[in-house]
Amino acid sequence: MTHRPAVFAALLGLTRAGSAIGDFWVQNDFCARVKGASDEHPVTFKDPVTEKWTTHGTADGRAACLHHCLSMGVLGTV
Repeated sequence: MTHRPAVFAALLGLTRAGSAIGDFWVQNDFCARVKGASDEHPVTFKDPVTEKWTTHGTADGRAACLHHCLSMGVLGTV
C-alpha cells in the first residue's frame, strides 16, 4: 500500500490543473463575473463588444454558474 500517497498526489495535481484550465481558459469573462451575483448583491457587467452595462441578479448568477459547471464537465470528458 505504499503507492497510495503517490496516487493521491497525482490525482490532486490533475484536479488542480483541470480547475485552472477551466477557470482561466474555458470560462468566459461573463460567467466569471456574473456567477456570484445575487438579488441582494447584484453584479453589473459591461459587454466588451457593445459597451452596454447590464445588471444581473440571482437567476443570472445561477445560470452562469451552471454554464461554468457544464463546461467543466464537458472538459472532463474530452
